[in-house]
Amino acid sequence: MNDEAVSSVMPQLDRLFLGWLEKARLPGLAVGIVSGQDLVWSGGYGYADIGSRRKPDALTISRVASITKTFTAAAILQLRDEGLLTLEDPLVLHIPEFSGADPRAGTLEDVSIKRMLTHRAGLVTEPPLPGWDALKFPSMKEIVNAFPDTAVAIPQDSAFKYSNLAFALLGEVIARLKGQPYAQYVKENVFEPLDMTYSDFEPTGVVLQHLAAGYSPSDHQDMPVNAPYAHMRGMTAAAQLHSNVTDLAKWVSFQFRVDGGLRRGAQVLDGRTLEEMHRPVYVEQDWSAGQALGWRATRIGDRVYHGHGGGIHGFASHIAFNKPSKTGAIVLTNMWPATAAVQVAHAVLELILDADAEAARNACQPVPPPVGAVPDNLAQYLGRYRAEPGVPVLIEYRGGALRFVNPDPSGYTLHAPATLETTAEVDIMVVRGGRGAGEYAMFARDEAGQVASFSLGGFVFRKLR
Repeated sequence: MNDEAVSSVMPQLDRLFLGWLEKARLPGLAVGIVSGQDLVWSGGYGYADIGSRRKPDALTISRVASITKTFTAAAILQLRDEGLLTLEDPLVLHIPEFSGADPRAGTLEDVSIKRMLTHRAGLVTEPPLPGWDALKFPSMKEIVNAFPDTAVAIPQDSAFKYSNLAFALLGEVIARLKGQPYAQYVKENVFEPLDMTYSDFEPTGVVLQHLAAGYSPSDHQDMPVNAPYAHMRGMTAAAQLHSNVTDLAKWVSFQFRVDGGLRRGAQVLDGRTLEEMHRPVYVEQDWSAGQALGWRATRIGDRVYHGHGGGIHGFASHIAFNKPSKTGAIVLTNMWPATAAVQVAHAVLELILDADAEAARNACQPVPPPVGAVPDNLAQYLGRYRAEPGVPVLIEYRGGALRFVNPDPSGYTLHAPATLETTAEVDIMVVRGGRGAGEYAMFARDEAGQVASFSLGGFVFRKLR
């Protein structure tokens, strides 16, 4: 993302934020914009506390509810990479008491770790115990004791079925395998390496110093009412986290480090595992959204945003990011129920990326190709090639590299666009990108020693000129 894109749309962003404060009657709004590894802008609107008129900012802490699930998913993947579980493991392997649950639909054995991470296990949404209405959530012991009344409500994989219970039980899997409380494990293995110093599962210490007041809407007046605080207890791994824009920006920035290599220090997941975490496991039939491992992927136009929201007494939140542009948004509000957070997050990203794309278009000026830019050893490969029964491709030298180019952008091609990378062996090149990615293009010569053809992917492309 071009950082100037944020500045160029600030008047529109201000109108967006102030408009949502009025439209949704929100007490306050804290927002952050991430570009790559930096929190490039943050701001606060309205009040973190109506009574004291305190303004929200990047340090203002909210309960972020189900955003907790993204950390639970990351912890599960850490354990998978350590060899302590597989994603195909049935839950009953790690919590044997689950064998006493009610398989009203599907089977208990098909309640797997992967299905729980993607809300496809068919589990009921909540434990069959008092919770949201009673303002007292059950302990994990109470959740386990209630397994005989806990149902698999629909067949596995038959539909997306959101389940707080699934993530609570994933937290228990982590606790049992690591021999320590879930919250302690996540703090030591995710928060501390990422320097997320404001994030905690308990409303103590630094959380209380910066915690916003949470509110509930009032049906008959503009002024919201104070929301109660209920600890999630046994449901901690589903929704108990407290955090702020400063810390969540570090979490969003981490999502862009898929090339960070092995898990080490602030690289809290192996880069390949992080890429796997973002990959949709299920896609909706209309292709509008997909479910990855802990993240929801949403398509808006030609862009895909990964994200997760959260709603709990007094607070609604959403984080979203676009991987190709390495741009993210964090939106925290101090009232629930409210839908503003997700809509504001996506609107912020759309405004910024539209501005960024426009700036890039305006900056593009035709540059004449430098004379004599093709290295002598590569010039011999340039030209038009054709494979039977009529598949053309050009090999051109563009932007400092050999490239496959489609001679007719509206026509058929197998391997363009892609880049050709030389190797230590003359006439053997590695294809980067496209259908042939990672494969070798093997060039052959005629009796005169001139490049005559290359083979790739079962086809022989003969040079025409």
